[in-house]
Amino acid sequence: MIPSHRAPVAVGNATRASVPPVGLVLLSLALLPLALGGCLPQARPGSLAPTLGLRTVGGEQVAMQDGIPVPSFDYQPRPRVDLSGAWRMSRRPLDTDLSLTDRSSSLAAIEAEAGGRQLPGYDDSHWPAVTIPGVLNPPPDAADSSAWFRRRFALPADWTGRTITLKFGAVNYIADVWLNGTWLGYHEGGATPFALAVENVARPGAVNELAVRVDVPAWGSRNDIVPWGLADWWDYGGILQPVWLEATPALAAVRADVVPHLDGADISVVVQNRGPEPVHGTVELEILPAVVDASDLLDPDPRRLVPAFATPVVVRQLESGDLAPGDIGLLNASVAIQNSDTWSPASPALYVLHVTVHDPGGATDDLYETFGLRHIGVDPEAPRLLLNGQNITFAGVALHGERIEAASSPAVTGSPVITPAVALAQLQQARRLSATLVRTGHQPANPSLLMVADRLGIAIWEEIPLYHFTPLTFQLTMARGIPQQMLREVALRDMDHPAVLFYGLANESTGGQERTDALNHLYQIAREIDGTRLVGQAAYGFDPTDPTSAGLDVVGFTFYWGVFYGQDPTTGTRDALIAAHRAYPIKPIMILEFGRWADGANGPAEQARILRQTGRPLAAASTARQGGYVAAMVWWTLEDYLTMRPGIAVEHFGLFDETGSARPAAIDAAGLFGSIGTGPAEAQIPETISGGSGLLEREGSAGTARLLGFLAYGLGISVLVLAILLGISLVLGGRTQPGRRTR
Repeated sequence: MIPSHRAPVAVGNATRASVPPVGLVLLSLALLPLALGGCLPQARPGSLAPTLGLRTVGGEQVAMQDGIPVPSFDYQPRPRVDLSGAWRMSRRPLDTDLSLTDRSSSLAAIEAEAGGRQLPGYDDSHWPAVTIPGVLNPPPDAADSSAWFRRRFALPADWTGRTITLKFGAVNYIADVWLNGTWLGYHEGGATPFALAVENVARPGAVNELAVRVDVPAWGSRNDIVPWGLADWWDYGGILQPVWLEATPALAAVRADVVPHLDGADISVVVQNRGPEPVHGTVELEILPAVVDASDLLDPDPRRLVPAFATPVVVRQLESGDLAPGDIGLLNASVAIQNSDTWSPASPALYVLHVTVHDPGGATDDLYETFGLRHIGVDPEAPRLLLNGQNITFAGVALHGERIEAASSPAVTGSPVITPAVALAQLQQARRLSATLVRTGHQPANPSLLMVADRLGIAIWEEIPLYHFTPLTFQLTMARGIPQQMLREVALRDMDHPAVLFYGLANESTGGQERTDALNHLYQIAREIDGTRLVGQAAYGFDPTDPTSAGLDVVGFTFYWGVFYGQDPTTGTRDALIAAHRAYPIKPIMILEFGRWADGANGPAEQARILRQTGRPLAAASTARQGGYVAAMVWWTLEDYLTMRPGIAVEHFGLFDETGSARPAAIDAAGLFGSIGTGPAEAQIPETISGGSGLLEREGSAGTARLLGFLAYGLGISVLVLAILLGISLVLGGRTQPGRRTR
């Protein structure tokens, strides 16, 4: 969302801008980074390197982080110790220059600064207890949110000899981790997961001590972090998503990635031998049918979706070969499914992939992933989106990854801890408006939201937080490699979520060649890791001919005509759409924001007016109509949200206020979204059952498999023809008398 740019006028409990001319907006945008103190680089840009890299395995690349392949972060039915619950926490300022310095030269100073907080036996009894996952600085607490966290826990004795992986869902912003006094590694980025191998320092059958140093640089204090400047949402610091440990045998499945097609899938399984001895392994793949209904919708265990006594759709055996200690195996298979069920908002069919790893002693490990068969693409003959080969127009809402709570006092607070039940309530609210697309704010989506979206049938646009980036911040952060790492982490984490149809690379950013270069580089990363999603950005709508989307799949804009620029929302929107279509005649246009706040006595009515008057030209140009080119329209936002912008505690852009009550604009949104036929105006949970049957399997040696298939087919036909001829011969022979001729 774009900020206000002129002297504000009081509106209720917030401040808003009168409508400025476009020229003043452009000038203000150019000066905004200076006002935030972020346009000039700090004395010493960070030297902390990304922790995610690539290793070549069998001629293909495997993502590695902290010495191990990037694992699955979805729920797995393995031996598990959940560290959610009570931790000890001590807030204190931390040296961010030190935090962003390469650990080869900074770790000693960081541990000296720690004063023993990372060591076993440190007395943290005077530290307050906090709940993890949780927030250091719940609104309206905007104080420094850097801190130390500590947790004592026991590991089962039977974990001795197993490999043990410590997984973090997300820590904002820089995390350094110690277990039993040994530094394990670090991670930068506030919304993406990371994992660490801990079997060499963990103590099964004993009490272990985990310490995490979390540094949260204040927005606007640096321009080499992501996001870098003042952003229009709350900067929740701390350990924001679950922390847990998983135990596996020495030879185990690390992750399984599914690239879906409409009639099957390409499957890649990463296995690793983390034991001390060589091992020979085999891998069995099963694709199982799934049923999603009210009884299993919120259960993260994929096994709950598989009907009792279900017959696998596909079964496949693969050889990992001999793996020496530390070796990684990458196994690929392609399978075809006849009469398959595809995923779409109208029918969100899912399948469950079950991976079983065997060593010579038998089955050693299981891994499960849920996926859907679907294809999203751009029509080569028209500027429209095709989902599973059918034209689709999305209408939807933006939704910050936040649960807002209206307190009894004037203060309002919130949290980014989203449970499946909270996600379901939010997505059902969107479905009541006939929305089929959710833009997850300006950050990667919460995993619970994605799980429910997969099962409920809501498409997702998620993005990395390159928010209001400038030429300089593009250069600095891309040079450090942080946007690249964030995108890779998002794509790897969400690989098997069919609901994620779009990746956004930037929001309302400036810069010409710098932005183009960054977007094109990130686009290639997205295509290399996961070629099944479309990629775009959300560019400023006051410049509808912005050329920086030329190398992307779709053209995305934020439209605030009659709100932040222009006088008439209908005329401004219509003219901007025409200009954008002329600039990009073969690309679908996605309006990723339009909206208005509802502050003040007349605010709700003005909000509804903007929705109607902006929505009319959007609907008229939508791809739901012949010759249309607007493939998506997204209202900003579904719910009110908390912000750190000075003078505003709550942004009242929601169709629903902080108590959950609908504003008048919600009725208009339901009418607009329903008018383009995007989906049913209902919140019921669809009961979706998948099925099908496996065909001839294709693998890396697909040519050989097809040749064998053709040979078998030809042999079968030959035998059938010979049998028919023999039968005819026998019949005719029985009817012919000896010595007589037949005619």
